[in-house]
Formats: sequence, structure tokens, C-alpha cells
Amino acid sequence: MFDSLRRHLHALASIAPAQLVELTGPLRGHPEHIKALYAGNGANLDYVASSLFAQPPQRRVLGSVSIAFMADALKRHTSADVDVQIVERPPLWAHLGGAIGEIQIPAWVRQELRLDPAAATRWTLGRHLEREAQRQIRRHAYRLELSDAPAVKQTFFESFYLPYIQSRHRTGAITVSREMFDAVASTATLAQLFSSDRWIAGMLLHWRRDTLKFGWFGSAQTPPPSGASEVLDVLCVKMAVERGVSRIGFGSSRPSVVDGVARYKRKFGADFSLPRYPQTMIEFAISYRSQPVREWLCEQQFLCKVGNTLRVAGVSKSEPHHVEFVPVHDA
Repeated sequence: MFDSLRRHLHALASIAPAQLVELTGPLRGHPEHIKALYAGNGANLDYVASSLFAQPPQRRVLGSVSIAFMADALKRHTSADVDVQIVERPPLWAHLGGAIGEIQIPAWVRQELRLDPAAATRWTLGRHLEREAQRQIRRHAYRLELSDAPAVKQTFFESFYLPYIQSRHRTGAITVSREMFDAVASTATLAQLFSSDRWIAGMLLHWRRDTLKFGWFGSAQTPPPSGASEVLDVLCVKMAVERGVSRIGFGSSRPSVVDGVARYKRKFGADFSLPRYPQTMIEFAISYRSQPVREWLCEQQFLCKVGNTLRVAGVSKSEPHHVEFVPVHDA
């Protein structure tokens, strides 16, 4: 939650000049090579490139331009062989109009499980996930404990959170200071996952009235022990359901139905929604000259902002040169 807020505040304050970058490489999932033009501050350029290309593309910086004139700069540099134009607009600029194309994607979306404590039919996990979680619990003697002890939270910070984030993300790791961690953890509960008597993973839980939000995760090793992350989430969700919560926040995900993290959270029933904070928008203008580019758009199943809702983008079957937007459950 707090990592997401920090990203939003950084993006909101962004007034740095935009870079113009030419990207060339093989289209993801297809043998064809394509050319794309990007304009933005680069915050989500790696995500865009990994979604669009099968491997890291060749990059050529064409120059820089004021954020206010990104769309005009793209037009000046666009030629007949450009397949995709991409603009990354900071939150305040995203509300000023002038979009380059129909496809407008928030950089991050929320995922949340909504519950009805009064419902006659109680929430249950999917059969496969329930069966796998129980198998891992039996095999590794997993169990959940909750702690509010400051000393235990400090151990989590030093021996679980920091090493796990640094090992997983390496040079791209972003961790919080001890002071920020202490401030956040002071109002949170630490969920500890044990294998027999060995503490192997943990996660901060933030309770607020009838809402539970999952916070920072840490593990004694990278990757976490077999099934540990899933079991920790399963046990925390079940505990929350037993306590009668109405919402469980799973945090932010990338804006694609087929994204691995987003798919994992959907297994628990977590739906997508727009973040509460102003959001950086990634806009695509796609050339529909080639079938592979149209197929790529359908395969990505991007979550696009349409009014105040999220819809999945694809190519219209009746009008192949037009984008259509469908509800997430129909994708």
C-alpha cells in the first residue's frame, strides 16, 4: 500500500522533461520485428518494453521535449514504418486531454476481494488452490501466528523484508528506511508463517474497521520456500473471513488480466479497480496494418480506463481497425 502511494506521489510531482525514444525488436509472441516511438519520463518504459517486445529492444534516444508537447513531438518523428506510438503522462497531465489514441492504461490498478459477512454462502477458495494449500500445509507443517511485538517486527525488517527485496530485485530494489518501516509497522500486525518451529516468511497486515490490507512481505530465503507465499495468503484470508471483514486489499498490480501477479490475486477472487490516487496513464496509438500487432493487443488484455471504470481492450471482430472494450469478466 505505502509503496504504491510513494509511486503515485512521485508520479504526481513529475515535471521533468520527457524523453523521446525509438524502440525496435521482435514483437512479443510473434516473429515480426516492429518499431515503436515512446515519449515520457521513463518511469514505466521497462514495463512497456517488456509487454511489447519478446526481448529487450534496441533503444535510440531521439531527444527530449516538454511534457506539454509530447504528442506533437511524436507526430514529427513518426514515419510510415512506426507500428506503435506510446505516451506516458504524469497524473496531472493525464487529465488535460489530448490523448494520442483510444488505448489509455493506468500504470497500476488495485485488486481487492469484496466480501459479504451476512451472506448465507460463505466465501471459499477455488478447489485447486484450496487443495494445493492444504497439501503444502501438511507437507511442511505450516502454521500462522500473529504478533504486535516491536522486537519481532524489527527482526522481520532486518532478516526477512530487507534481504528478500534486495535479493529479488537486485539493482532495481526499492526498500523503505528503518524509520518509515517503524512508523508503518507500529499500527500493523505481523503475520508470521512457521514451518514447524522455524519462522520462514511474514507479512504486515493493516486492519481498519472492517477492511484488511496486505502490506510488506518478507521471506527467510529467495525464492520463498515451496508454497509459503500462497499458504500465508490463504491463512490470512481465512482468518479475515472468520473475523467478518468486508474487504481485503491485495495491493497494486500491473494493468493486464494476463499479468502473473494479477492472475495470482484473481485466484482469491480479487477484482480490479482504479487506484484512489491520481494515476500515471500509458497511452497507445497502434497501427493496424499488420495482423500480428492486432493479435498482440488482444493477447495482452490490457485494463483500460474508460470513464471511471476499467475495461479490457481488444480488436473489434466486426471492425478490425477499431478497438473495442469489454468488461473484465467477459475477457
